[in-house]
Amino acid sequence: WSLHTPRAMISPAMQLLLTCLLVTIFSVSAYSSSLSSSIMSNLRSLPSTAPLIIGYASNANSGKVDRAIVDGANIIIWSFIHLHITDDSKCTIKTSLDLVEIKRIREKYKHVVHLAAFGGWNGPHPPTFSNGSSLSGEKWCEVFMKFNEESGGLFDGIDWDYEGNDNLDAPTAKFTLETLDIMADFTTEAKSQGLIVSMAPAESYLDASADPDSIDATFSLRLDLPPRAWTSPEDRDMIKGFSHAGRQCYAYVIAKAGVESFDFISIQLYEGYAPYVYEVTRAGKNPVDAIMERVDGFLGGYVVKGMPL
Repeated sequence: WSLHTPRAMISPAMQLLLTCLLVTIFSVSAYSSSLSSSIMSNLRSLPSTAPLIIGYASNANSGKVDRAIVDGANIIIWSFIHLHITDDSKCTIKTSLDLVEIKRIREKYKHVVHLAAFGGWNGPHPPTFSNGSSLSGEKWCEVFMKFNEESGGLFDGIDWDYEGNDNLDAPTAKFTLETLDIMADFTTEAKSQGLIVSMAPAESYLDASADPDSIDATFSLRLDLPPRAWTSPEDRDMIKGFSHAGRQCYAYVIAKAGVESFDFISIQLYEGYAPYVYEVTRAGKNPVDAIMERVDGFLGGYVVKGMPL
């Protein structure tokens, strides 16, 4: 992809994967001496020829991950880990994942890549200190790398999955520019350290099918917007006040970090009341045609207006 500011022109190399639109960017990163030699040698790379078959998992003990790997999954994204500031102002990584069991899975299946996902629906966004300040993305990346090293190098990289909140009055029902800056700066530092970086925006967060002459192609920090495609009275009655869409917010992260910093991007076409969902369920469009229109939108490039870069 190439992105330019203040308007972003997006041109990716792409693959399709199940219900996600998967954008794959091939890049080479040099490993940094900041990582210990043992962790560097333990990092795994994305498959160079096989398709990326991705599964998100939160329970390492159920046996489902093992079965998915046997069935062909070659990338497991563990949900979730969180940036965290303790009561005594120490910056750490917080997670309820069973790291011991993840280690077993990693050691058993040597070909599988493991990423750690930040965020999730209703999940916390990057925290701040009591005075309202926070660490930079680069410093948060160092915190993650320390956590990963202390955990035995379980994760080959990270996945950005920050989203909104059921409670529209919650602070995380919108992004802050500081959060997006942390994501972008963490990303560039992670890539300089040889880590894999991916993101999984909801379709409204990175929407190549939006009308370029409409407000839907304009950047916004809000995550409490009505879904753009559901506009008729009948549609509005069907969605019953649902208002949890975003508008091109992840485009800012890509523009600032540089598209070369991302190894792949999975577009959530299954987002609640996504434009794709409307087209294939309400408008009767063929699902393949709807997906290929989005592929064409990314390949041909689309403009995101109003980004504060």
